[in-house]
Amino acid sequence: MEIYVLASGSKGNLTYLKTKNEAVFIDVGIVYSKIVKKLDEYGEDINNIKALFLTHEHGDHVQGLKRLLSKNIIKDVFLTKGTFDCLSDEIVKLLPNYQIIKADEAFKYKNFEVMPIMLSHDANEPVGYIFNYKKKKVVIITDTGYVDESYHDILVDADLYLLEANHHPEKLLKSPRPYLLKQRILGVTGHLSNDDATYLLNKVIKNKKAIWVAAHISEDCNSIYDIEKSIVNNFDDPLKIEVYYSSQESLPVIKIWK
Repeated sequence: MEIYVLASGSKGNLTYLKTKNEAVFIDVGIVYSKIVKKLDEYGEDINNIKALFLTHEHGDHVQGLKRLLSKNIIKDVFLTKGTFDCLSDEIVKLLPNYQIIKADEAFKYKNFEVMPIMLSHDANEPVGYIFNYKKKKVVIITDTGYVDESYHDILVDADLYLLEANHHPEKLLKSPRPYLLKQRILGVTGHLSNDDATYLLNKVIKNKKAIWVAAHISEDCNSIYDIEKSIVNNFDDPLKIEVYYSSQESLPVIKIWK
């Protein structure tokens, strides 16, 4: 299994998950021309992408949706009823075969076993995803104010966590951002802070070393240094994770099975 984080952050989000026989997108928050360019840099062909999993309807997660669907490349789309209801009529008409999914109801796509999980964000029925493939597990959680403890058991010991570490609270509070925006980000339907993310990971990584892709990192209210301080402060053993830092630029390919 290979994971390509093509973009992550408030300017756009797109993750490409690839196995020997399947190639899927999680969200499509950058424009089509950028998607093609980024895939070309990896020697990947956009025509191989057959399925799309949407987390929610915010622009930085669906900006490229209309153009991508118009190309008739995607054959299957998975999304919640809440996300579906927020799509324009123009986009709905372009949807190919689509499946309405619900949090906590697992389903299969090809050789993937997929579990959507409920997130807490100011969107209409947002979800994260757990992908299981040949004894490998990938967790994708961004855009949430918290992760409910009831999910800790199913999050245990994934091979890779694409988990947001959005902000350093003190930097956010001291930033020139509007007060209402600060409240939104810090609230229960906002975004995870560095401490939130590292506290969660320390809880769920128990028996093996895992990869963490720190996602949706604020460009002005966070830094790699701040995230690493939280790792040191909140992990019983900081060496049990291998960390990558996402951005609007493409990350190196992360391979957890091939």
